[in-house]
Amino acid sequence: MLRKIIFAILCLSFSITSFSSFVPDYETLSWDGIDVVFVKDERVPMYQVDFYFSDGALSDKKGKEGETELMFDLLTSGTRRFSQKEINDNLEYYGASYGHHVTHEYSTYSVSGLKKDIVPTLKQVCHLFSDASFPKSELKKIKKLKINALKNIANDHGSVADRAFRKLSLANSVYEKPSGGTIKSINRIKQSDLKKKLNYFKNQVKKRIYIKGHNEIKKIKEILVHDCQFDLKKSNFKRVVKKPYKNDLSNAGIFLVTVPSANQAQVRIGRLLKKEELGNDALLLFTSKFLGGGFTSQLMQAVRVKAGLSYSVSAFAAGQKEYGRSGIMTFTKNETIVELLDVIKTTLTSVKNERFSKDDFEQNRGYLVGSFPFSFEQSSHFMQSLIQMDHQEKAHEELFDLPIKLEKIKMSEVAKMSGEIFDWQKQTIVVVGPKSLKKKLSTLGKVQVIPFKKFL
Repeated sequence: MLRKIIFAILCLSFSITSFSSFVPDYETLSWDGIDVVFVKDERVPMYQVDFYFSDGALSDKKGKEGETELMFDLLTSGTRRFSQKEINDNLEYYGASYGHHVTHEYSTYSVSGLKKDIVPTLKQVCHLFSDASFPKSELKKIKKLKINALKNIANDHGSVADRAFRKLSLANSVYEKPSGGTIKSINRIKQSDLKKKLNYFKNQVKKRIYIKGHNEIKKIKEILVHDCQFDLKKSNFKRVVKKPYKNDLSNAGIFLVTVPSANQAQVRIGRLLKKEELGNDALLLFTSKFLGGGFTSQLMQAVRVKAGLSYSVSAFAAGQKEYGRSGIMTFTKNETIVELLDVIKTTLTSVKNERFSKDDFEQNRGYLVGSFPFSFEQSSHFMQSLIQMDHQEKAHEELFDLPIKLEKIKMSEVAKMSGEIFDWQKQTIVVVGPKSLKKKLSTLGKVQVIPFKKFL
């Protein structure tokens, strides 16, 4: 009862408060042709810079998937002036954190550190973009590391499940192949491929830069505009997927991905969402969280609390620019795999038919609305949200208005959305475990058995 009272107070307090008061101070700028988003944050003497590129793994040549990710991996591997050791020592001296994130549709490269070191650090990063040479010796090393990691994936059944689920649920779409590549594709990538890829991102792909920190950090304009040597006149390409998937998109069914010596079954259930299914972000978010977003969610209560079949279960439904994905993730003992799937199916049916209490509904909504302002406490999270909104070409107000939209959602809308997104007949059901599970799973329908090595 106390928990419900707290949620009610949170809902009331944030409903009558202007949500704009929680939005960090930010502005959009144009620096000699580069779009810049500056988020003012003077709480600590730190900075963060995110380079956004409007293309990603879909730019990789056929048979050489993983090019883009490997190019970003090896940016610090050496230039004509500095060795890998010198580059890493220099960035470490300034306490810089750096890394990249590659999706099929876009890529980002991030660097952060102390405000006082922003100039030399960004000069170094821009030097990498302008002069990275991708030494053959370093390329050979990282290719070997990546391939060995894939070969050893059998020791991590959760990773096997994630990799297999992505490929199977996205079958018949351009997003089917992993952005990081496969053993075969990684082996084919050469030094010349990485140089061409870097030049493509520098000179053709449209960019946007997101900066967080003190106002005085704007002095880095000259460094970003000139030292990185981006071609600002020609770099206007934005990845547009005209035909992201085939008409016969569905890959529904049960797939058993076999691994040796598995004493439990990893389970992934979901599908690819077409663009037209992603219209209502608030409803999509609420529906997935209501199903599997925490301890009070419908699936957690059914699978863990009532049936005791797993320690955890979660659900998601979200979109990129041209497509989306939905999924349910959990695990159980081999002996209870059929019981687990039955409980999940029954729970989804109950939600679809609006057989859930108003108290549960309001409690989950209260938590989402009440926790929304705290998601902006870390301005880096706010920057990531802006990147996503800009990538999807959505107005920032759609993000800020999310709590107001959540307040208006009805129980019937959640039931309908759940029935559409998580329709049991449309789901790709992936189970990772021993081959002996086929007999049990066959009681639920036809089972396709695939060795885990097929996904490497």
